[in-house]
Amino acid sequence: MNQQCIFNQDFKMNEAENAISCSCLHQGLRRQIFIVMPDGWQLDAWLAQVVEDGFFWEEEIEQAVAKEQFEEDGSIRLIGAA
Repeated sequence: MNQQCIFNQDFKMNEAENAISCSCLHQGLRRQIFIVMPDGWQLDAWLAQVVEDGFFWEEEIEQAVAKEQFEEDGSIRLIGAA
């Protein structure tokens, strides 16, 4: 298997970040991912949509890791689209 990340499938609402959060393992580190909710969505509906589109988000996360788009705390923030 040639995966950069191992996904934990632990999608959950994160009201403080106005995002859906999940985690993955990358080079032995647990990375926190935030998928920021676009305007006009309710957080529970956004959670359902992100889970449904899980493979898409995994690819987006892998691309962000490959480009080393890490925040200072090691997390990754992706902007969701409606």
